[in-house]
Amino acid sequence: MKAPLIFSLKTKFILIAAIIVALSSIMWGSWVWHNEKRHLFEKLEGDGKLLLTALKAPIINAMTYEEIGVIDDVDMLDNFVEEIVGSHQLPTTYAFIIDRDGKVLAHNDYGEFGKTYRDPLTLAALTGDDFMSKVAPEGRENGPVLDLALPLKVSGERWGALRVGLSMAPLERQLASLRVQVLTFSGLFFLLGTAIFYVVGHAISKPLQQLASAMADVNHETLEAKLLPQKRRDEIGLLQESFLDMLRRLQTSEQERQRAVAQMIRNEKLATIGKIVAGVAHEVNNPLAAISACIYNLEGNVPHELRRYTEILKSGVQRIETIVRQLTDFSQARALDLQPVSSSVFFKEAAGFAAMALKKLDVTLVSIDSCPPMVLQIDKGKLHQVVLNLILNAADAAPSDSAIEFLAYCHDDFYFLAVRDKGAGIPPEEKEKIFEIFYTTKPAGEGSGIGLAICRSIVEMHRGEIFFESSPGETTFIVKIPVDGGDVNGQA
Repeated sequence: MKAPLIFSLKTKFILIAAIIVALSSIMWGSWVWHNEKRHLFEKLEGDGKLLLTALKAPIINAMTYEEIGVIDDVDMLDNFVEEIVGSHQLPTTYAFIIDRDGKVLAHNDYGEFGKTYRDPLTLAALTGDDFMSKVAPEGRENGPVLDLALPLKVSGERWGALRVGLSMAPLERQLASLRVQVLTFSGLFFLLGTAIFYVVGHAISKPLQQLASAMADVNHETLEAKLLPQKRRDEIGLLQESFLDMLRRLQTSEQERQRAVAQMIRNEKLATIGKIVAGVAHEVNNPLAAISACIYNLEGNVPHELRRYTEILKSGVQRIETIVRQLTDFSQARALDLQPVSSSVFFKEAAGFAAMALKKLDVTLVSIDSCPPMVLQIDKGKLHQVVLNLILNAADAAPSDSAIEFLAYCHDDFYFLAVRDKGAGIPPEEKEKIFEIFYTTKPAGEGSGIGLAICRSIVEMHRGEIFFESSPGETTFIVKIPVDGGDVNGQA
């Protein structure tokens, strides 16, 4: 049972990507907002400084002329103040001029005339040399104000200071508008980035999900996977190849395990049959010998009309002897006498024995040796037995006046023997049982079901394989054995 996924790989990827996009949006938005705030503040301060610096010389001249009595118009300073306050370029809240002692000489608010300022910014302007500014705290009518102060000093002589207050309300409105724009753009960036990462995460996780689904749906019996995602040239493709390679290795291991189990079961069965056969052969041969002797004695003493019964008895005894001999051979076929044998000599002898066995039958034998001469490590007698059994079976299955082909060929260090007939073929439902002992497709009384089992046993002892290909109208049994034969003990 598959455990439910709380957080899939795609979900984790999208969550992490969303967090990264959100942090990036916040950091970018904060940087833009603070940078633009600094820029607007510096611009407002720079414009104020430019205005104050431009009026510094005329104001000092007016104060100088008034002090030395060149002019007697005190309204000139008020005109400068009105000019500053009336300017549309800057949001000026107030402007005033003070003398050396901090006393107001001109102010846009006439109620402030004659008042003395001793605040820190005024004192710093009266004693300093450079332009200075300070943001006044909130609480004024027009909100925060940027206080500007410029010392009125020339040639070492101090005449006072020029003070101007610029409203920061327009700057705050610009910053509020910018904040909305930054938040909107950051939100859109977050949504767009998350959507892009969702598409990317889906594209990355989809083949992984397909591969995981294919892995989960592997047939536990055949170890075959369903259709896998399209082959890729990336890490996922390597994972697919590794998965398929693992399945192939598991299939090979499972096939070897099944073969080993089947071989073990077959060996146990053969060992059991061997024990049974040894006892049965002993118990059958003794009374069979007595029956044979009685039949022999009766042959010359029975009337002519009863002799056909003695022939039936002789035929039955011979059949019993044949079956007992086959069982004995089958139970004792556990060792090989391996000898170096020329492939051409072996084939000629096998073909010769087969031709003699088929003399009384209405089929012909066509033998073709396509294998170049080589030396085989085989038990010649036992392999002759295999060939003869296959050819006789083919003769039983072949139609009258047909030909049986006996072929030999080599491929990849293996020696092949093939016997082909033109019979009706082996039914599909019987193909799995054809090599089982005591199983036969022949009518009752014509086959013992031992021959093919003996053939498989002999071939497997040669570390070989026997198999067949059958279809209606043609059946071919193929024996495949390694050229170098079995081990020194003749064991498989």
